[in-house]
Amino acid sequence: MTAGNDTALIIFSRLPVGHETKTRLAGLLNETQRAELHLAMWHDIFTEALKLRSTDIYLYWTGSEDAEDYQEYIPPSFILRKQEGNNLGERMKNALREIFADGYKRAAIIGADIPSVRAGNIVRAFDLLNDSDIVIGPSEDGGYWLIGMNKFVPDAFNVSSWGNSSVLSSTSENLTASNISYSLAETLQDIDTPEDISLFTSDKRNSDRSAYKYLKGCPAICPRSIGD
Repeated sequence: MTAGNDTALIIFSRLPVGHETKTRLAGLLNETQRAELHLAMWHDIFTEALKLRSTDIYLYWTGSEDAEDYQEYIPPSFILRKQEGNNLGERMKNALREIFADGYKRAAIIGADIPSVRAGNIVRAFDLLNDSDIVIGPSEDGGYWLIGMNKFVPDAFNVSSWGNSSVLSSTSENLTASNISYSLAETLQDIDTPEDISLFTSDKRNSDRSAYKYLKGCPAICPRSIGD
């Protein structure tokens, strides 16, 4: 824990390895393009994370390569750690266990594939922890783009399966059953499918995002399919 900072933001991400990232976009983008899109989304989330005050930023990564190979894209102030666990829930639980063991009082995990997120969304999510044990930022697909805590709550990750539309509802049911208070932050959209791309690029509020600019200029995508 950095001296004086008791808040941690954990960015959860695969490394931008073309054949491993955004595989559901394989019918639209080749491996090189998926890696480039991933880097564009990294730029967006990293830029917003660096705006947060009194917050230590961690990049918890997974992938067949090594994060050290991508240092040119990662801000030097970020703390790198490898994800550990057999599924997404285990990896998130293990990351938060480590962070709270390090002495942090508040921590949140955010996905790296939410290019529309702004620093203000994250700040407002942290503010909700003043009145709740947990904050969840819903995503449009039934999952969540952020989960934050003011104490380690392993029960938050007792979900039978991940990567489907029931993750948010299952998490909410588990927390309610365990009498753990939670609040919902703003709903945002991640980028997993061609339909997600269409919705993201049809919203002009995203026009300053690196991912938006990349997708608008990518020759593999028909202009009509991305909301022109």
